Amino acid sequence: MRLRRFAPAILLGLTAAACGSGTPEADLPDIVAQSIEFHGGDLYESSTIAMTITSLSGSFRIEATRDGGEYDHVVINPGRDDRPERRVQLTNDGVAEWRGGEELPLDAEAERRARAFVDARVFFPLLPYTLKGGDVHFEDRGLETWDGRELRRIKVTFTPGSSNDADDAYTFWFDPDTGRVEQFGYDFDNGLRFRKATSFQRVGGVLFSDQENYAVDGGKVPVDTLTPEYVASSMRLLSTVVISDVTVEPL
Repeated sequence: MRLRRFAPAILLGLTAAACGSGTPEADLPDIVAQSIEFHGGDLYESSTIAMTITSLSGSFRIEATRDGGEYDHVVINPGRDDRPERRVQLTNDGVAEWRGGEELPLDAEAERRARAFVDARVFFPLLPYTLKGGDVHFEDRGLETWDGRELRRIKVTFTPGSSNDADDAYTFWFDPDTGRVEQFGYDFDNGLRFRKATSFQRVGGVLFSDQENYAVDGGKVPVDTLTPEYVASSMRLLSTVVISDVTVEPL
């Protein structure tokens, strides 16, 4: 499942991850478990989280509800010009899509695209909780210095064959004391992305961040390439990602 609109890169090929199921807490690296707790902990498991996300491609609205094993994720792209509003809902029972208020019939391919559309937009703003997914593998790279700060570097890869993009990889840098996600990067077939948090807001107990999104395009560049020097010399600022109108309502 590849991101097409939110960012020209891959999404974890795991509906389970986007829905927050899979890898048990005990199997997560200590820094990842600490990070999930710091960012929101149990609130991810029993609440409705809604927000507007604005980036280079425009704005869309997310409404993500989870109650234990039950989830209900809705993504809304507002209509503009000659394009009607698009609303896609993904639940345990399946996926449905509406254009301009009318529900669309979905064949197998349209259903796959609709699922990917939701997953792609839920994964990033609900990090690090969405790292709890089956087929996710972690590699601790230890401490690394960025901008005069030591950060804990963790590489994330996926079981081969678990998705169309299972050969793509992520790297996350965490504050070693709190577990806060400070930045992350990911590679994909046509390039490399690096996102750096620029500001944080905690709403209803859950932490969110705005980010600068840096890019290299034109062929796969391994995520291991990312260093402070490489970002400064070889990557361009592609966009900013801003989260607004956030609400968190515990169930």
